[in-house]
Parts: sequence; C-alpha cells; structure tokens
Amino acid sequence: MNDVPDQPDIVGEGGAGAARGVGVRDVARKAGVSLGTVSNVLNNPEKVGERTRTRVERAIRELGFVGSRAAGQLRSRRSGLVGVVVPDVGNPYWAAVLRGVESVLEDRDLALIVGSTHQSPQRQERLLRGLASQGVDGLLVAPIDDDRQWEDFADRFLGVVALESDVGVGAGISLDNVDGAHQAIAHLLELGHRSICFINGPGRVPWCAERRVGVLAGIGEAGLNPDDVLIDVEVSDLTSAEGLRAADDLWQSSRPTAVLCANDLLALGVLLSAQRRGLDVPGDVSLVGYDDVEFVEALRPALTTVHQPSFEVGIVAAEMLLRGSGSRHTRSEHALLSPQLIVRQSSGPPPRG
Repeated sequence: MNDVPDQPDIVGEGGAGAARGVGVRDVARKAGVSLGTVSNVLNNPEKVGERTRTRVERAIRELGFVGSRAAGQLRSRRSGLVGVVVPDVGNPYWAAVLRGVESVLEDRDLALIVGSTHQSPQRQERLLRGLASQGVDGLLVAPIDDDRQWEDFADRFLGVVALESDVGVGAGISLDNVDGAHQAIAHLLELGHRSICFINGPGRVPWCAERRVGVLAGIGEAGLNPDDVLIDVEVSDLTSAEGLRAADDLWQSSRPTAVLCANDLLALGVLLSAQRRGLDVPGDVSLVGYDDVEFVEALRPALTTVHQPSFEVGIVAAEMLLRGSGSRHTRSEHALLSPQLIVRQSSGPPPRG
C-alpha cells in the first residue's frame, strides 16, 4: 500500500527516456491545449474528445515525455491503482478492512493508495483530489459527509464502492449501525443503568449519526426520556486520545454509571482515564465500545462491545469493485451486514446507593 501525498502533482513530469526538461507545460504548448486537458488524457482519457486526445498523444510521443506509468495508461487506459479513503488507517478496525481488501486484490495486479481523513472534510477533499490526479481505476471510500465529492469516480473503470455508508452512486456496503447501537444501549438499560454517557464522533459522519439514532431508539423503546438518561459528548476524532480527554472532562462535571463509546479506541481512552482516577470498571462505571477490534479481549477488564465483521467488509467491498458494480454504467448493488453485541467483563449493574 502507498500513502496518498497531501498535495500531489496533477501528472508526472516524464520519466526514464523523457527528454531532459520536457514537462507537462511543453506538451500542452505543443498540442495547443490546457494543462488540465493533458492531465485528463493521462488520467481520465474518456473525458477528452478523440481528436484532442490524438493531438495530445502525438505531442507526448514527439517530445518523448511519457514515463512508465503514464505510458501504460495511454496503452491500456488503466493505471492498476485503487484508491482507499478511510477515517484512520491506524485504527485496528480499518486496518482489518484493508487486509480484507488486499486479500482480494493482491492477485489482480492492483496496488492500493491509502489515505486517512481523520473525520476532516477538508482532508477528505484533498485526498480525493489527489487520487483523481493519480488516475486510479476505482475508489473505496468511507465518506464522512454528504458533499458527494466521490461521484466522478463512478465514471472510472472500476467505479466507486462506499464503506459504512450508501453514497447514492456506485455500490456500497454498510453495517446496521442503528441496530448495533440499539443492542448496546438496551444491554445497559437492562442492567439497570439510568445515567449513561454516549461519547460519539461528529454528527456529520454517517455512521456516528446512525449510532446515535440507535441509542435514542433504545431509550425510547424502554419508555424513558433521553433527556433524563443520556449525557451526549461529541469528539472531533475517534481516537483513544480523544476518549481520554472526553472522560477526564466527564468525571469533573458528572458521574454517569455507564459510558457507551462510538468505537473501541474511544473506549480504550475512557478505560485509561478511569484507571488513572481509581475508578473500578465495571464496579463504579460500566463501559461498552463498538467494533470489537483485536485488542479489546486482552484489556482488563475485557471490553463489552459491538462486533463488526471488519475483514469481511473489506472482502465484500473489493469483490464489488472487481465486478464493476460501482460503475455508473452498471447496475449498482448494496450489501448490509449485521453487528452483534459481545458481552464481556467491562459491563455490569450500576453501583448501589
């Protein structure tokens, strides 16, 4: 896998065999077109008319500009690259998704270019722009807003497949976040908790919004008022550092009997904060995470969490991409996988008194 550069060039500046000093501007000048047209000929040739494309390709040949990857694109109209944009490649959940993707694509002569948004719309836009300039054949994206910046990738050879969301174009695979969060909050309510903090990510992130819907639905079905039961805390990123910070602030303002986190990294931060303050989990405060990443069973106490089949998500998404179901020109498909609550030692009844 390769990381997406933050500010990639729109095309390469020649390669082995290119005349010294010959660049994109020289090609554009010789062909009488714009720099953007040269970029499209190399990266998105289907967007350029045949006469203009022929003129640009002739200029490229005459100037000796074409490098190895660009030459391959001109011959086959393919780059052999697949872009992947996820919230955080350091999160074990997304790392497992990527392993699933790799297990399918590794024998297909396709390389991954991977980038993390860290829940930032600006970073997502920059990453998508960089992948477009790299001429990727397809895109796997876990979108963090609904600006639909990924729509143009549906015109690529492999198209676009959404992870954890339905982007409305191309194909998608998601997990039932509403049901998963509903299972988690119902578990805490059944244990008797009536003061529960929900630490969640930004509301613009689809799966964060869906998990809050599930939490509210579970409280409502129990005949309770969310205003009487729930303490809402929103963090900017779904990391252990943010979970630690949020919990440190939480203990100073209130003392819920349970904390539900939107992912396991947040829960890890909460557990660290509780342990540093001498709070017993679950004796003083119960803790529930989301994702069921590899390390949570090794925690002390082992974490109650909502299991998501991360590796399977990657496999299914990659297979969709290879089938071309993410292309605008084929019939799209969507898969919905079910989460499952895994009860371990970090959750128990609220303390007496």
